[in-house]
Amino acid sequence: MKKLVIICMMFAGLFSSIQIAKASIQPKLKTEDVLSIQANRISGDSRLFKESDGYEEVIISKVVKWINTSHPSEGQTELGVNINPISKLEVRMKNGDIAVIEPALNCIFENQKKSCTIADGEVIYTQNNTKVQLKSLELYDWLLVGWKYESIGVPKEELLEETLYTRYLSYLDKTYSDFIMCPKIDKIERINGDTRRHIVYASALNYSAHHGDVPYERIHITLTDTPENGVKIKKVTIQKGISEKEIRKQCRRED
Repeated sequence: MKKLVIICMMFAGLFSSIQIAKASIQPKLKTEDVLSIQANRISGDSRLFKESDGYEEVIISKVVKWINTSHPSEGQTELGVNINPISKLEVRMKNGDIAVIEPALNCIFENQKKSCTIADGEVIYTQNNTKVQLKSLELYDWLLVGWKYESIGVPKEELLEETLYTRYLSYLDKTYSDFIMCPKIDKIERINGDTRRHIVYASALNYSAHHGDVPYERIHITLTDTPENGVKIKKVTIQKGISEKEIRKQCRRED
């Protein structure tokens, strides 16, 4: 009988260690695998971010990056507390899986009652019945309130960049007409401090590469824009062999 108890304890300890190991697994997602992110508050506010929307895809990519760069919490994990979270994210995958992110809780017993408060900077990530407590201040802040303040549609700063780039592109030879993807005004400098005269540095990717038929290239344009001379192109270079990381930065998919 004593041997049986010892064996049972060994199995119980082994099972417990497996559960703890599961809870320390770092989630790794790919933006292209995410269909949408649904944000909900207990107050009834909600918002859906869809992968099919070009701007919202950037937001999804940002959230996925925070998940992947978060760290498993070393503190005590309250995974079984039955309390409705004040805010929750549902990450829906293209394969049908759903991951849930909610605030982590710190709970204590007082007078035979359990009281819980939100653990600052920590969240609970649940997928396929496996829960893990993660540390990520960015993800935590976005889960609670950040999603409510995301712009609806493309921010006006990006629209202004697109407008300026389109204007400047018209001064180039038609040879460069394909460079219209993810346009950016990289830098603007005043000429001798004059607010009416500027040196502009702009860039964009070749749109034809979006279909995967040709490799990505990036155009770099340097020009002057003044009242007396208008737009004058000073330098045009084509950068070949653009890496995936550089593409994502150009298209504001990554910092």
